[in-house]
Amino acid sequence: MENFIEELIGEYYKTKGYFVTTNYWIPFTSKRNRIQKGKEHDYVARSWTDIDVLASNKEELLIIQIKAIINQKSTAEKVNVYFDRVEQFLQDGELNHKTKIDWWTKDVKVRKIVIYEYYSPDAYLQIIKNNKIEVFCFKDYLMELLDYISEKEGVKEENACMRLLHCLKNYGLLNKINKNSSL
Repeated sequence: MENFIEELIGEYYKTKGYFVTTNYWIPFTSKRNRIQKGKEHDYVARSWTDIDVLASNKEELLIIQIKAIINQKSTAEKVNVYFDRVEQFLQDGELNHKTKIDWWTKDVKVRKIVIYEYYSPDAYLQIIKNNKIEVFCFKDYLMELLDYISEKEGVKEENACMRLLHCLKNYGLLNKINKNSSL
């Protein structure tokens, strides 16, 4: 599923020289419990999750998850579980028992990042930060992207979000938005 924030974050890191892909699906296993024929038992199931934005350069690999809002303790805890799964995937070093991915992390720093869109209470963000995950507000990225666009004359056609921002700039609508909002 396309998400404009994921697309803009991907474009942000492309402007910084990173190789970027969005919605990169990875497998994980989890222990589950079920009742079958009246008896309860545990089993291991394989599932999939996606890395919202995966960005790399010669120095670092960025694993980025985008959240609209982190306003519950359970949401913050789910973010930590998500990054534990991604970390296990990277440690396993292979995608499908055939394709090695250990080169992804060789000689680079791996950074785990959460970017949230709306106000999220510090107490819940701290739960994530305690797990050595960097936390940022999307507004900060957006402001930097707007600065980047204000200095450019054109933008690549294949990214609809960047083209929209560029169009808003060219029509003078960004100034109008800034005057009428708390951005």
